[in-house]
Amino acid sequence: MPGSNTAGLLLALLTALFWGALPLALKHLLSTVDAISIVCLRFWIAAAWTWGLSCRHPGNSTPLGRREKWLLLLAIAGLGCNFVFFNSSVAYLSASACQILAQAGPVLLLLGSVFLLREPFLPIQGGSVIILLVGLLLFFNTRLLGLVSGDLLIGMSLGGMAAVVWACYGLAQKILLRTVSPGRIMRAIYLCCAIILTPLSSPASFLQLDALQTGCLLFTCINTIVAYGAFSRAMSNWHAAKVSAVVTTTPLFTLGLEWAGHLLLPQIFPMERLGLLSICGAFIVVMGAMGIALGPMLHLPHGRKERHHGGS
Repeated sequence: MPGSNTAGLLLALLTALFWGALPLALKHLLSTVDAISIVCLRFWIAAAWTWGLSCRHPGNSTPLGRREKWLLLLAIAGLGCNFVFFNSSVAYLSASACQILAQAGPVLLLLGSVFLLREPFLPIQGGSVIILLVGLLLFFNTRLLGLVSGDLLIGMSLGGMAAVVWACYGLAQKILLRTVSPGRIMRAIYLCCAIILTPLSSPASFLQLDALQTGCLLFTCINTIVAYGAFSRAMSNWHAAKVSAVVTTTPLFTLGLEWAGHLLLPQIFPMERLGLLSICGAFIVVMGAMGIALGPMLHLPHGRKERHHGGS
């Protein structure tokens, strides 16, 4: 239905907007608070929200089997480490660079699905992987020589590890979703990650934040709830491949917000100087990620494609 299409598109755009703004907020926090403390608070807020919702709408609580428990542990470790690595990488890279590097995650998830879950590897997806990798090289073209040492190497290593562990989380969740509801999975992940990270966090450092940093901290906490909530609702209103394709525009939102912030408050939002090749690289990365997301749907015959759209 048209209403479902519109709702799905708007919710997917809201997800991309919030994820795009996240590293900009983190930039202002990491000079005062460490990444683990920020992530720990974000997980506690998300856990409180999802468990509160589950009390209002209780679902199936069938005990998990041994295999499901191991997969859930992998998902917990994957998403928890992803949050920590990504948040840490923002201290060493620009916000836009972090988001561009994060697009390696879908490539790794695709390859993992092919080799471990025996999913088909379509020609359009293979071409899209190459396009995405070319885009990454173009975006980082002026910084490749700086990889031998310094903050750039640390930041890209953390960003790369964030992509790897996100793919592990994605693979574990893919298998779990066959038998476990997404709400139950996320409740367990949020709560377990919050409990594990609490002894490693430094809550006292939050007292040192100024007004702007406090606002950024509140935004990062709300971001987790709004972005993942909008993403989940978008998936229920619209075709999954279309939602994924829209969400791949996240780096473009980061670039746009970075530019707008610098235009309005240059002293607060420093702008990374990007050459024409880097800007082209960012768009090419997004096109490659879109191809990976939309590949399975575009490959379907026309008749099957219409049925696959569900409510659209």
